[in-house]
Amino acid sequence: MKMFDSYPFEHELFKKISQHFPFLRNLTLGNYTGQDNKQHSSTFITFPHLEHLDITFVHADYAEQFLFEKSTRLPRLLELHISYDTLAIITNNFTNDLARVNCSEIRHFVTKELYVPPKDFHLYFPLLEI
Repeated sequence: MKMFDSYPFEHELFKKISQHFPFLRNLTLGNYTGQDNKQHSSTFITFPHLEHLDITFVHADYAEQFLFEKSTRLPRLLELHISYDTLAIITNNFTNDLARVNCSEIRHFVTKELYVPPKDFHLYFPLLEI
């Protein structure tokens, strides 16, 4: 599934997608507009079969929405496409533990920027094939 828009995608939309497409394996988002409702509802979202997530061209709100385990669970995520700068910001240079669970199974990490993995990078991506 590919979703691109200039209007924000809110938590409730992702909740509906996870319910109506429980076997969704690939998701690509494109949206530089931040979410209006940054206080996600107490509804926890699970994408049980999502293996490939491309959030390269998104506002940081969507990276938090999908990678922080407090709002979304991605138990089968194997491949992540994301801006390295966005990932470094939301993880506070890989010192914020909120994204560790959703990143722990990732084997392929794709970013448009060149980067030198920081000291704690492997704690987020222990199975990464470098």
